[in-house]
Amino acid sequence: MKHTLPFAIAVALLGWPRFVTAASLLPESTPKARPGTTVREDAAGWLEVTCDGTYGWPGVVLRPKDGGTWDLSRAGVVEVVVSNMGERVELISAEVFPKNMKSGGTFPARCASVPPGTTRLISVQLADARVVTDVPVELDGTNGKIGSAADLPDFSETPQINVIQVQQNNLHPLHFAVLDVRTRFEAVKPTVVAATEFFPFCDRYGQFRHVDWPGKIHSDAELLAARDAEEAWLAAHAASPIPDADQYGGWAGGPQLEATGFFRTEKVDGKWWLVDPEGHLFFSLGVTAVYAWTQTRVNGRENYFEWIPETLAKSWRNDDKLVDFLAVNLTKKYGDDIKTPFADTTQRRFRAWGINTIGNWSHEYIWALRRTPYVVTIDPSSSKRMAISKKKGIGVAIPDVYSPQFAEDVRAQLQKLAEKVKDDPWCIGIFVDNELDWASPENIPEAAEKYFSTIAAEVKAAMPNHLYLGSRLVRFQEDAWRAAARHCDVVSFNFYERHPTWGLPPDAVDKPIIVGEFHFGALDRGHLAGGCAMTFDQDERAQCFKDFVNACLDNPRYVGCHWFQYTDQAMTGRYFDGEAYQCGFVTVTDAPYPELVEACRETAAQMYERRMGK
Repeated sequence: MKHTLPFAIAVALLGWPRFVTAASLLPESTPKARPGTTVREDAAGWLEVTCDGTYGWPGVVLRPKDGGTWDLSRAGVVEVVVSNMGERVELISAEVFPKNMKSGGTFPARCASVPPGTTRLISVQLADARVVTDVPVELDGTNGKIGSAADLPDFSETPQINVIQVQQNNLHPLHFAVLDVRTRFEAVKPTVVAATEFFPFCDRYGQFRHVDWPGKIHSDAELLAARDAEEAWLAAHAASPIPDADQYGGWAGGPQLEATGFFRTEKVDGKWWLVDPEGHLFFSLGVTAVYAWTQTRVNGRENYFEWIPETLAKSWRNDDKLVDFLAVNLTKKYGDDIKTPFADTTQRRFRAWGINTIGNWSHEYIWALRRTPYVVTIDPSSSKRMAISKKKGIGVAIPDVYSPQFAEDVRAQLQKLAEKVKDDPWCIGIFVDNELDWASPENIPEAAEKYFSTIAAEVKAAMPNHLYLGSRLVRFQEDAWRAAARHCDVVSFNFYERHPTWGLPPDAVDKPIIVGEFHFGALDRGHLAGGCAMTFDQDERAQCFKDFVNACLDNPRYVGCHWFQYTDQAMTGRYFDGEAYQCGFVTVTDAPYPELVEACRETAAQMYERRMGK
């Protein structure tokens, strides 16, 4: 079947009026087909690309019509709008080549998974660094990077833009269209810091020292003033923005279904829903990793920090000394007992923001208050399990599902968890494992069937009143999807794209889907790493949040989505793997991002009526 998407429909789907376009490049470009590819200019003015599947990296190369170059030096982002006219999900990449790219060097690029018959926007960040050094410096223990002025890409004479399909060693015919290529945002001129003055770059509050931004804390007095201002805001917004919300955040103003006293699933008028214990429709809008720590390594990096507290934690994995600036800041705000006020403030925030689920990885002292529904997790990847797959890229090794130790380990952990949450009406369900690598093992269908069926049986035996939410799939692996759909109550995926893309195959068992993780980050508030899905600034980040959640609401299979994570990761990298993403709802000083909070409130205020199609 050939899928076509008229230009007017594409405009409507993308919410076109919100885009501020500095220049559209497509009319000024000369398309050149890559091997095995033909390109035809449609009457609507966009490019139709057909590939025969004989060559890797098929697609189209765009160059200026006059044979010269584009001056993109004032652009912060290049946006490429693509439509999939084929019959399978395609991973399409946009690549922008700077004037000064060295042989074998890197260039800005972004990918998007595009299902058949849909339109997606690929947003390529150009020179997005906010701070650089005059000469290169190296950072250890963090995936945050600091560039040098000499290595900044030069887009004043951009020779070409590629729009290609990433085959992932799977050659096949494909058919897609490039609807537009345009620039957006004003380019950021980075601050240049002398390398001799760069260290220390982390201030006494855990923030980046060399730039300022709205909401940055400069003194204890400012920290306490921000606390008092938020207390006043929370008092004025004590009620949930969700209209007719019951105590769980479900929709008391909607249809009244059977009340079982626990969360369950039901299909209503062709759309899947969670149903809360009171029998009300429930869409799970959640935040993960809710806890009061952001530990980062000190030893060997003492020169990174303007100030190091006297009290340091010790890593349980090794002898690393750790500092936690979030905990330091919370102590200044609340006193030595930070858990109680932190948990209470978080619960009040979630109600005021419209968040109705405490997501994965959150600590017990948060969800045990039973004021917000929650999910729980176990990770039975103990030393007792023998891997039948090796870690390869994204994903965790799959256990030896044929060993009796596998079921025994799952059973033991579930029984321990059941002592805390069994028959608790506030518990939605349980995730088991996270982001397994289903691309590696042999006999995937058989292994996946054994894996999901074994865990499903153990979950139902240990906690029959709670939902089995799956393993938070992260790869495009159809056999794992099908097995999950057969045995999970809700199939879970983690997405780090602008839209939730993957879904169960049309002929798979019809099951609801929940997004275990998604987020967007930006570099305009002092971080050196923006996250797994980058945006230009906080305003665009907030808009992407709304777009993503609304896309889930509009899909009949999605019953929720959970943002990763509550607090920004440490700017100097979390201690065990160096992740340093600006991905939080709140900063290291425990201050909410106002743009994201307002986007969440706006989304929550209309989510039930939107999902019902009103």
